[in-house]
Amino acid sequence: MSEGILSCLPERLHPVSRMFLDIRLAGDLSTVEFLRWFHMPNSDYLPVSQCILAVVSGGRGSELTV
Repeated sequence: MSEGILSCLPERLHPVSRMFLDIRLAGDLSTVEFLRWFHMPNSDYLPVSQCILAVVSGGRGSELTV
């Protein structure tokens, strides 16, 4: 996992959110699905998901639109 993504993550990431992150990074989960499911265990993860997508997209922000 890249340093950029690691910088987005809280100290302790819920296992369910980690599962969806791993699936997204493997390319098996769409952006929309990731945004829907990543924060389910903790709504505080909404900005975390946007940070991750910004890092993955190279800061373009195009993947942040739903």
